[in-house]
Amino acid sequence: MVAHRGASAEQPENTLASFEAAASARADMVELDVRLTSDGVVVVLHDPDLAATTDLAGPVHTLTLADVKRADASGGRGPRQEVPTLAEVLAMLGRLGIGVDIEVKNIPGEPAYEAAREGILEASLQVLDEVGFRPPALITSFNPVTVARSRELAPEVPTGLLAIGDPLAALELAGEAGHAMVLPHHRAVTEAGAGFVEAAHGAGIAVGTWTVDEEEELATLFSWGVDAVATNDPRRGVAVRDRVVGRSG
Repeated sequence: MVAHRGASAEQPENTLASFEAAASARADMVELDVRLTSDGVVVVLHDPDLAATTDLAGPVHTLTLADVKRADASGGRGPRQEVPTLAEVLAMLGRLGIGVDIEVKNIPGEPAYEAAREGILEASLQVLDEVGFRPPALITSFNPVTVARSRELAPEVPTGLLAIGDPLAALELAGEAGHAMVLPHHRAVTEAGAGFVEAAHGAGIAVGTWTVDEEEELATLFSWGVDAVATNDPRRGVAVRDRVVGRSG
């Protein structure tokens, strides 16, 4: 069970509080998003601008870490929350024994997009190495160039290709590139049916999907053998998974 931006149904997304709540809910892994500050620090934030989830504004890639740390990411949901660095999050997750899915945000069309290099990816892999992270880690991106580069730089770290459109096309690309996982949107997976999951497994590729909060759909996906389902409500997701596939503890 993957907690999407942590237990974001309970706590402000992509915060230490959200990740701690995910561990409390017995999620196997948390999904988070990474961006790079102007002074080269990897921070955990989904959107390119602070304004989307904090009380401050400004493109993250133009701000220093000190600038970013001044923002309150609580969204009015409880006490003040800082935007955490990836190193801070990995230190917590390592202590809690929970895995991490690091989604690298280097997307064409965004202000911080780097066509010539993969600065966010490179910095994230460096943090993983420096922290000595031991629980499972996965590098994912919608940008196939990013995950291909990750395989070149750190072949020991599994990679996954995120996709919105045709899941079979994504599966073919993931197979050609040697990725461990393909992660189409949940609607694409449900439309493709159980046969898609069987085809992926037959090719030796795991299937993940996102973001599912409804019990009926969670149950269907787990009954098909989907390997990883991201949800905003990991407490509910874990309960459904355990009921369907018989896992507990």
